[in-house]
Amino acid sequence: MTLIKQHKSIAGRGEYSALKELTFTNDTGTVNLFTVTGDVEVRLTAICKTNIASAAAANIELGVSSDTDAMIASTLATDIDANEIWNDVSPTGSIEPLSNSRDYIISNGDDIILTLDAQVDSGAITFYCFWTPLSDDGNVINA
Repeated sequence: MTLIKQHKSIAGRGEYSALKELTFTNDTGTVNLFTVTGDVEVRLTAICKTNIASAAAANIELGVSSDTDAMIASTLATDIDANEIWNDVSPTGSIEPLSNSRDYIISNGDDIILTLDAQVDSGAITFYCFWTPLSDDGNVINA
């Protein structure tokens, strides 16, 4: 997996943003995307950059340490294709209304994670996390 950028100010979409670019290479288990401290409000956008391949027919889900599918329920990895926006179990298209995105409040530093139930062979997804601190120690950085 490849990590590229983190943390910058974005006007109009939360006070800050963090970016995580993942390139899958025979990955399994849990992938830490963003480390959260304190209490924060977040909006996460996932855009597939390269078709996801999995000979094992892996399912992936997006959530937090305490609730692994709180943001996106279990999705067949091979259903996520290049340029699609992954925001639910049926990713389609390269354009989605913002009303399909959800804001989340995360408390007490519950990290944002991706869970793979079998091996994901290849593919790439970029995760954009727009966030606002709620508590004095609220922070999000890419893991």
